[in-house]
Amino acid sequence: MEAPMPLDPAMPQAAAPSDLEFLGTTTAKGALLSTKQTRFPAPKALDARALAADLMGQLDRFSAEAKIDPFANPVMLLALDISRRVASGELSPGALEQLIQYLSAEGFLARSARLSNYLGEASPEANASRMEELLDVAAAGSGGDPLTFEAFQKLVEKEVFGIVITAHPTFNLAGAQMTIMACLATGRDQNGKVLTPEAREALIRQMATAEHAPEDMSLTREHELSLDAIANIQIAIRALYRAVLRVGRRHYPERWTELTPRLLTVASWVGYDLDGRSDIRWSDTLHKRLIVQQRQLRYYLSNLRDIRAGAPSLEDLRHTLALIESRLALALNQVTDEIAAFGGSEAQDLDHLRRIAKRMHEGLPLRLVDATEAIEFVNRGIRLSAAIDGEQALATVEQLAVLRAELATFGLGMAHTHVRLNSTQVHNAIRKAVGLDSAADDPRYRQSYLSTLTDLLDKVEPVNINFGSVVAERTSAKRLFMVVAQMLKYSDARTPIRFLIAESESAFTVLSALYFAKLFGVEDRVDISPLFETEKALETGSRIIEQLLENPHYRTYVQTRGRLCIQTGYSDAGRYLGQTPASASIERLRLRVMRLFTRHALTNVQLVIFDTHGESIGRGGHPAGLHNRLAYVSPPATLAFAAKHNIELKQEVSFQGGDGYTYFVTPASALAVVTRILEYMIGTAKPDLDHDVFYAKGDYIREFFTTVKTFQVGLVEDPNYGELLAAFGTNLLFPSGSRAIKRQHDSAPDPAARVMAGQFRAIPHNAVLLQMGLPANVLSGVGEAIDRDPEQFRTLFATSARFRELIGIVVYGAAVSCPDALKAYVDTLDPGHWLTRAARAENPMEADDMRRIAGVLEETPTQARLVRIFRKLYRDYGVLRQNLERAGAAPKPNPELDRHLALLHAVRLSLIHQIYRLAVHIPEFSSQHSITNQRLVTRLMHLDVPWALEQLARIFPARTDVTLDEGFGEVATYVSDESQDYSQENQNIFRPIASLYELVRRTSNALTQRIGFFG
Repeated sequence: MEAPMPLDPAMPQAAAPSDLEFLGTTTAKGALLSTKQTRFPAPKALDARALAADLMGQLDRFSAEAKIDPFANPVMLLALDISRRVASGELSPGALEQLIQYLSAEGFLARSARLSNYLGEASPEANASRMEELLDVAAAGSGGDPLTFEAFQKLVEKEVFGIVITAHPTFNLAGAQMTIMACLATGRDQNGKVLTPEAREALIRQMATAEHAPEDMSLTREHELSLDAIANIQIAIRALYRAVLRVGRRHYPERWTELTPRLLTVASWVGYDLDGRSDIRWSDTLHKRLIVQQRQLRYYLSNLRDIRAGAPSLEDLRHTLALIESRLALALNQVTDEIAAFGGSEAQDLDHLRRIAKRMHEGLPLRLVDATEAIEFVNRGIRLSAAIDGEQALATVEQLAVLRAELATFGLGMAHTHVRLNSTQVHNAIRKAVGLDSAADDPRYRQSYLSTLTDLLDKVEPVNINFGSVVAERTSAKRLFMVVAQMLKYSDARTPIRFLIAESESAFTVLSALYFAKLFGVEDRVDISPLFETEKALETGSRIIEQLLENPHYRTYVQTRGRLCIQTGYSDAGRYLGQTPASASIERLRLRVMRLFTRHALTNVQLVIFDTHGESIGRGGHPAGLHNRLAYVSPPATLAFAAKHNIELKQEVSFQGGDGYTYFVTPASALAVVTRILEYMIGTAKPDLDHDVFYAKGDYIREFFTTVKTFQVGLVEDPNYGELLAAFGTNLLFPSGSRAIKRQHDSAPDPAARVMAGQFRAIPHNAVLLQMGLPANVLSGVGEAIDRDPEQFRTLFATSARFRELIGIVVYGAAVSCPDALKAYVDTLDPGHWLTRAARAENPMEADDMRRIAGVLEETPTQARLVRIFRKLYRDYGVLRQNLERAGAAPKPNPELDRHLALLHAVRLSLIHQIYRLAVHIPEFSSQHSITNQRLVTRLMHLDVPWALEQLARIFPARTDVTLDEGFGEVATYVSDESQDYSQENQNIFRPIASLYELVRRTSNALTQRIGFFG
């Protein structure tokens, strides 16, 4: 079967008309939100659907005016119209709240439709059949020569792809809403049954009346959601194993029971990623790993009991299965006790820790820490069952063979373990041992550092540790290696652990990690993986690997482990280089590393490439579909190159946070993803480098992406760009993970302080750009690059599948952009805008408010800086759209998407303007802890509402309870001013600001659903 045609990146994101009709009917009868959920009184009668249509009609009129008047901004004009309606009483805040709820629900349905297209075929039966079809074709071979059993066994028992679950902060929906979205997208409930019309309507009703905001997200909750996703991935992989065994039985009836399929793996770093986090203690990491083991042991035990119940009545077989069951039950009891011990505050109590550690150590000889023991019993069960005729015995053999494959692939945990920290933490741990006084790659000392480190590796002897050693250790890197050693000792001694190191820019970093792996005796079960993501690392990554291969210790380590692991990232790379240049640089790195395998004659060594891209276009998540997503990070030509040169390649891809988990919240959606992965990895012929003109146009490609990169580097270094990101910053957004997203310069006392783009992490950086209306790190610079040779671009776009794949992300970014919105946000911070409105206001009180807003904004240089960066971005955006249209690459017109995005921006702007008007009514107060009225109101203009309200609650308490003491002999009726409360200010100013701000963030969430991802 041919690969599916790429979907239009700007495909309509529309809900089904019947669903919209249902929403309209619901809102016509009454408010979508219950009174318990609302911030404002709900209107007695409101048709939110009709209101949305009315406002869109007004938007259309303003857009028509803008075609005549180039200075008219439809988004700002609509925002002003909404504000006018609110001020006149024509539109109440409660009506706006219900409108936002309707638009959120509509956006949710649009996103579920997009998810449905993204997943492709969702029928579990069809996907199970598709997997068998793919494997049948593989077994049949090419050119009429069927594969031998050995060749088929080699194909299905190697790991070709890994799904990695990470906890990146993109949780913009509550867990229940994620499940509803997946059910609507697949047309199936959580048990895989087809949704009846009544069931579908019930889900839509549940979604429509729920509050569209993320739940409070702790690391514990992230971990729970990740395990639910992993459980569904396991169900899908189980279906894959059954498909392999059934195909094997058809093609190799005498030997199929020998098959132990792998093909796909699943891993997680949720709770183990310490890069940039100080809130995860070592005991938290161990506790989370024990939970992963507990859930898997429960599954094994339950599955084994089901197998035993249906197995043939053969005493030896039942005895064998009972032995495995008892072994697993004992292991489960041990782990359950330890989870309780490491999960609470008691884990920090040394006496308690000593007791549990002593018990674990003494019980180690009887502890189940290696799945091989269970596999041996399962093999015996398979042999006994296979010796019996009949369908019952055949079913038991298949069940046991699937269980064997799971034990072999997953070991004693639900997922493989990835731990991560950064290179600085590794360097700090080795610093004293090598006399590291400068940067590890300082050209003056680089070689001497490496020589000293090699000497250490020559002499290193493994040491013994205990949990007391972990407690006493102060350096993060050594402590993490100790935790890894304890995991391997007490949880799973057989399944390797990946040790990821962020910000790797030198061979020294990897060799330091190897030294610690040897020191703690785990080098034979730990795969050290440098992350190449910075501009320098992407350029020098292959030289770093070559330098490592020239080191005898590393080469021996790789050959012993049988794998060489690297990690590439699309987040910081996309932020600093631009997304398309980052992807091109990563592909060059892949090819360079593969060439090293041939040059250094690395035989029997697997190359593992883990791409930590995300779900958004800013993090390399291709928007068109799963086939495109996989081809974007793992291009067909590089897969063909690996096959041609006999390099065993395993591709790993991350699915990040809430956006990533959405693909796996039901078994049907998880099976769809696994099937699409199998289709891509083994189901399509991969054209090599010679079959795509992209790889023959090296000079043009280098110049094209260098132009984009130069623009992006200049953008990140431009303080005005940092000002744009910080203007409202992440205050537009709900916290979306356990590491709360917030403005990085929150403590800056001076409103005029400069903020650089580098102060923002990649996800909030991307999210802010999307919320402001222009994803600059995806789009900017591409227009200029096309402009250098438009004809060459047009030709390449028409003839190169790889080039279209890369530009597809740009096209989608253009489709979800709204430059009029960006201009409106810039103008909102313009004192002149408010003075103009004041001059034309009919109500003197409104005019006075607007002049006061202008006065506050006049004191900061923000708007002047924003105007400069807006002009730079807007010019480049205009060139991009023009050139895309000339090349036939522009996104297809999508009025429905454009109008909904513009409407949401306008609604949010009107809410922000209402906050401004309330903010200038905050009473004057004396300076307290460097907080003045001017500074507080200025921060409100940047939507620092939580911080401002915290200060106001302290300065103007709603109630001041003072008990009059009557014990002085005479009655006092005087009450001092200090004792009077500020209930009026709280009622009329502070609480409305809080409620409006909540609506601002809910509108932002609705924008997220329309766009299709968080950041």
